[in-house]
Amino acid sequence: MKKFKFLLVAGFLMLGLSASAQFYSAKTNVLGLATGNLNVELSAAVSRKVSIHLPVNYNPFTYNFIADNCKMKNFTVQPGARYWFTESYMRWFMGFHAIYSRYHVGWKELSDYRYDGWGVGGGFSVGYAKMLTKRWNFEAEIGGSLMWHDYDKYLCKECGSLPDPGHKVNFVPTKVALSFVYLF
Repeated sequence: MKKFKFLLVAGFLMLGLSASAQFYSAKTNVLGLATGNLNVELSAAVSRKVSIHLPVNYNPFTYNFIADNCKMKNFTVQPGARYWFTESYMRWFMGFHAIYSRYHVGWKELSDYRYDGWGVGGGFSVGYAKMLTKRWNFEAEIGGSLMWHDYDKYLCKECGSLPDPGHKVNFVPTKVALSFVYLF
């Protein structure tokens, strides 16, 4: 009985010690910000090596200074989970995510068309997190998704005539990030 009480007390002490670890984070992708994509990602560690993430990206801008009627508008959500090889928010990880994106993209100088539609899918990513201070990390991540798109394809020259609606499944890069992470 004394052994059981000792183990119980030791277990509670261990839980108390582990409560000081980092359990939550908020981050922003500086590459996304450089392209005008407003973004934030909230996450929580659910175990020592697993965390869940909810990134949200939004770009409402038309870039007339780049080209006439250049658009990269989107609203994208990518809920997912990561497995950390060492410990949550430290070093190498691999992640799996779902994705939903509503978009309106087109650039006359690069393509004869612009696309207005939405897509859903799922994918994977790999990355590395480097601790800068007790509360700040820097993170690099790259990944892609298999996505199903439903879109309307417009001629960019007239930007009004609708040649044909389309559906497509393709593999696209969905995670290219250099991020600053604040740990709570």
